Amino acid sequence: MSNWSYRNAALILALPFIIYLVVFTLYPIVYSIILSFSKVGLLYNFAGMVGVENYMLLFSNPFFLKTLINTLIFAFSVTAADIVFSILLALSIERIARGKSIFTTLLTSPLMLPAVVVAVVWEIIMDPFVGPLDYILRLLHFPTIGWLADPHVMLLSLIIITIWQTTPFAFLLVLAGVQAIPPQLKEAAMVDGLSTSDMFTQVTLPLILPSVVVAVLMTLITAFRTFDVIFVIDSGGFNPSNALLVYYAYIYAFVPGYQGIAMASVVILAGISTILGILFIKAMGLESRLGLETKKKERHFRLRVSFPSFNIRPEISLALAYLILIFSATFAFFPIIWTLLTSMHYSGIVMSILPHHPIQGLIKNFSMAISQGAPYLIVSLVVAPVVAALTIILAAPAAYSIARFKLGGTKLLAWALYLYTVPSMVYLVPIYTLITKLGLTNTWWALMLIYPIFTLPLSVWILTGFYNDVPKEIDESALIDGKSRIDAFFDIILPIIRPALAVAAFFAILSSYTEFMFALTLGRTPYLFNFPPTGSETATVFVASALVYGSGEVVNYGMLAAAGLLVSVPVIIISAFLQKYIIKGLWVGGLKG
Repeated sequence: MSNWSYRNAALILALPFIIYLVVFTLYPIVYSIILSFSKVGLLYNFAGMVGVENYMLLFSNPFFLKTLINTLIFAFSVTAADIVFSILLALSIERIARGKSIFTTLLTSPLMLPAVVVAVVWEIIMDPFVGPLDYILRLLHFPTIGWLADPHVMLLSLIIITIWQTTPFAFLLVLAGVQAIPPQLKEAAMVDGLSTSDMFTQVTLPLILPSVVVAVLMTLITAFRTFDVIFVIDSGGFNPSNALLVYYAYIYAFVPGYQGIAMASVVILAGISTILGILFIKAMGLESRLGLETKKKERHFRLRVSFPSFNIRPEISLALAYLILIFSATFAFFPIIWTLLTSMHYSGIVMSILPHHPIQGLIKNFSMAISQGAPYLIVSLVVAPVVAALTIILAAPAAYSIARFKLGGTKLLAWALYLYTVPSMVYLVPIYTLITKLGLTNTWWALMLIYPIFTLPLSVWILTGFYNDVPKEIDESALIDGKSRIDAFFDIILPIIRPALAVAAFFAILSSYTEFMFALTLGRTPYLFNFPPTGSETATVFVASALVYGSGEVVNYGMLAAAGLLVSVPVIIISAFLQKYIIKGLWVGGLKG
């Protein structure tokens, strides 16, 4: 095949993906930057340049400075805790011989809940009347704590909730690094007589450092774009005590006269995410993933940490490992169990720890959740598979072009990976403006059109790694048989990687089903049971609305708990299937290469 035909096939396969990224990611980012230096008119129309005036107003706003400090404290506190816990848990899992799968399942159970449901779970846990935390404090004759009401404690509460939510993923990343350590290295270290502390600082830590670095970056990225939990906890209002940068930008984005300030804060947020994105891209090893390394690089750091040398007896280290795992598994799974118990209270108002009529209460509350949540669930259950299909249509040929033809070198893959790190808020205002002008607000089509922004980057990254596992001889055999490059892709390669396509599709379904910010902003009503369908509020909006728009009323905690669990069922099923692929999808050809 001529060079021209070679490049032509590469471009044809990737062109729909490139066009989508230009329209729905590059345009919103550039437009957001322009608006931050502009006077903003109705529907975010450009109304003239004002230079840095928006930024000056932003930094003179005491709420912004407080929010920025909150965000930095929040992000680095969550990240530090996640990494410490992840290393402890990974080493503990590796130390024990029995119960590894059970402990791993319990420790990763928070991953199976959408962020909005996480907020509801902890709203129940931290409630002063129905939650167990203050109940235990009262039993011990300690003063109760206003976890979600005391301005001095609210940020700490948000940190605790986020640590519970994000530690499992960091743990899986670090665990993959620990399990990748060659056994012969451990055996050699034992033969050399290394102490327990020296084994960790001289062998384990240097070898798992690449996975720790990625875990640090991914946790920071997640922390800086936290929105769902704080929106639910603050009932859609603004509280400077626990406000974060994303939430600050969202609240001000729809206040007349403050849009310019909001866009300036969005650009600052984009700047932070860009720094983290560049570091993340570097850590993930694009050259290795695409086979572009000219020389094999060492995949671990020569790191030496000065630490007092000491030994821990084997039976003590085993006991400590089980103690850490039992405590951590309880912390991870107890909130879910409490939510289930809450859903069994027949009256909906929790008056005791154990429900008096659990079966009747469970049936009643889930029946109410299904009847009230059906319009929202229908939207999510229809939109998510359609988005997954669209994602595969765009991502599969683009990833093949990147993997086989090295289209764009590492630049196109780097752009896709960078988009994975960008907070949704960076896209929101330009996309909201575009969808409003097209008359697509409160429609399913808007969500189907927009959600691939969030599903395409990870899908392209995953599929690129899987394509690299397919021997190139298969492509060459197809070419010898007279097929074109494009025919070889569709007729030969796609059928081979169907399992990988399924993994990417399930990730896309998971991401679409749990999305909240755009569903909240672009929707107006639940599905109205009409055709063409109108009403695009999703399952996550349904759960959030039970608290946010029910504030001031007596909350039916039984139905609320049932709604959270009901909405989580599809996520739990998909997460159970995907658990063994989560790390493979991110890791293959990257850090492990």
